[in-house]
Amino acid sequence: MSDLLGATDWYRSPLGRRVLGTEKALHDELLEDLFGYHLLQLGTGETVLFDQSPIQNCNRMTLDGGVPGDLVASPLQIPLGQDQIDVMLVHHLLEYVERPQAILAECARVVMPMGVMIVTLFNPLSLWGLRKAMTGRSAGYPFEGEFFTAYRVMDWLNVLNFKIDRVLFAEFGFPWAFRTLNPPNFGLGLGRRYNLPFGGVYMLVARKYVGPLTPAASLLRRRSRRFSGIGMAEPVTLQRS
Repeated sequence: MSDLLGATDWYRSPLGRRVLGTEKALHDELLEDLFGYHLLQLGTGETVLFDQSPIQNCNRMTLDGGVPGDLVASPLQIPLGQDQIDVMLVHHLLEYVERPQAILAECARVVMPMGVMIVTLFNPLSLWGLRKAMTGRSAGYPFEGEFFTAYRVMDWLNVLNFKIDRVLFAEFGFPWAFRTLNPPNFGLGLGRRYNLPFGGVYMLVARKYVGPLTPAASLLRRRSRRFSGIGMAEPVTLQRS
């Protein structure tokens, strides 16, 4: 797993703040229309991405105690029961772990049926991917991770019974910070306007579907739970307040 401190420092840099501002604006747009009782954000950065969410019970899980969060746990063992979360945000996590498919499966486990997962990743088919290919790990975070194409991650989600609602591409600027150039507005330009697939980052919005054998009463009971026992090693049950 990559150095979490390097990720935190990079998001504080001019380039990192530019990318994070773009991603935060996109999350704000998406989350305004997503409802439920529980939201969970997973990632390595410090920024909260769910400010505009109408969901009242929002929590953030981090991988390192040095980064503030409501939960500190391994993404391979999320300390929650099955089918608990209405909206799951997976922010630049899969690129920097040894078992991305296993972690995605663990995230899918805690998302309830008809729940939504938003996965944000760096795009290898972009200028960012080109810089990574040219410099490799020597460029440090975020180029030390493994960039996956949107099609590959969509295949992983499909296997986990998620249907892709949309794919958003963004951050069409250069993967360098130039003092003499103003950072591009995330909502302007042909790339963002027409959602061209070569943006530096992309966001997959996917919804979880289950088979017809799931009892409706069981789904209603699952929606009546909330977080309890934050930080416990064993899975906990969410109960609605």
